[in-house]
Amino acid sequence: MATNPVDLLNTVTNARVSRRTLFKGAGIAGAGLLMSRLGLFRSVLADSPESVKDIINIAATAESMAVTLLGGAIDSAKKGGYDKPIPDVVVAILDAARAEEEFHLEYLLSAGAQPLTQTFTVPDTSILSSYTKLFSTIVSLETAFIAAYIAAAREFAAMNQPELVKVAFQIAGTEAEHRVLANYALGTRPASDVAFEKALFTTVGQAAQTLQQLGYIGGSGPQVTYPGPGTINKANVTVTAPTGPSVSCSPAATPPAMPGITAPAQPQPGATYFKETGHNVSGAFLSYWQAFGGLAIFGYPLTEVMQENGLTVQYFERARFELHPGAAPQRYDVLLGLVGREVTAGRENEPPFRPLPQGNAPVWNGGMVPDSVEVVYFPQTGHYLGHGFLRYWQKFGGLEIFGFPISEEFREQNPDNGKTYVVQYFERARLEWHPGEWPERWDIMLGRLGAQVLNKRYGVPYP
Repeated sequence: MATNPVDLLNTVTNARVSRRTLFKGAGIAGAGLLMSRLGLFRSVLADSPESVKDIINIAATAESMAVTLLGGAIDSAKKGGYDKPIPDVVVAILDAARAEEEFHLEYLLSAGAQPLTQTFTVPDTSILSSYTKLFSTIVSLETAFIAAYIAAAREFAAMNQPELVKVAFQIAGTEAEHRVLANYALGTRPASDVAFEKALFTTVGQAAQTLQQLGYIGGSGPQVTYPGPGTINKANVTVTAPTGPSVSCSPAATPPAMPGITAPAQPQPGATYFKETGHNVSGAFLSYWQAFGGLAIFGYPLTEVMQENGLTVQYFERARFELHPGAAPQRYDVLLGLVGREVTAGRENEPPFRPLPQGNAPVWNGGMVPDSVEVVYFPQTGHYLGHGFLRYWQKFGGLEIFGFPISEEFREQNPDNGKTYVVQYFERARLEWHPGEWPERWDIMLGRLGAQVLNKRYGVPYP
């Protein structure tokens, strides 16, 4: 396997390689390793259309890798580990670039992305000791990332997703700045040396396979793992989320409100019909609903089975079920959508959502948590979980059902009844403390995030 990223990127640049040919070049063993470790979607590994979910999952993987590798380079630079000293001003630039990659990742996660992996391999450890190798690697990888976002923009435009087209260009522009700065550090003059970016890929899946062929995913080098957002220095970044109005790619690009998707349906043969909302649940979704929480966890169905961003989904009061064939056979190939991240998108800078360093006790209900209370810290998101919420999380589903915590406990007005409760947000849920209402479950109930996402996406009336 080639380990020199500059050489391999030049090969990809000078020859339009199909996804099937590129994957074949990685070797049968490498293909099997990638499949077994990552469980990539079939559309990533075949010449079939990619869904929005496919694209943002791959993008989130690449952003996780960038944060991780830049972190290693910054640590080595600060310890004097390079053969040529890296000036403090350049280290500060690397620090800001790393933070920007983290903001890219946070946006993708808020849009529902799930990284294919957050453990990577370093194909050539000299990127942590050779000044020239480090910055030439940054140049080549940023070229690949820019090309991946160009491919994403083209695919999003074909899907009539103007907001995602805009964001792809916003991210690609930042990646281009990173490459210019790396060129400047190398002594390349002019540092900005292209009038048009190279379109290396026709699909984002090709970019994922290039990372695998480079040896950064599933390779034989030392393993490194994404450190989580709590270690990121974000002080020098001013614009931390996509801004500006949506771009219209065509007169019909913006989908109209679709309140009709929740209209009652007729009972279907072989399905369980819920007269309370007038919808059917059947097949894998019914098996999952019955096995992993039923009404208390997921609520009633709000739609029939439908297609969304290339996925088969069904909305429930508190969740969105997604069918991912082959991804989780022990759970009927059903995964839960990241509705918690979707409804909190844009709130990342509010105090309860800001990551905390480990060792700083969180504040609950206006006071510090007593030492007697069990508290668990999740470095993946930089948040604590304790008290009744921790017990509920552990007993009724844990990571698979609720995901990681993405906020601390805080008080918030409930959109259902206007009352204020102590709540905590998770990737797939909102836990709410309702004193005296449900003692057998520590008075904890789940928020109706499925209904909120339906309202946010389609204009369906809520509640």
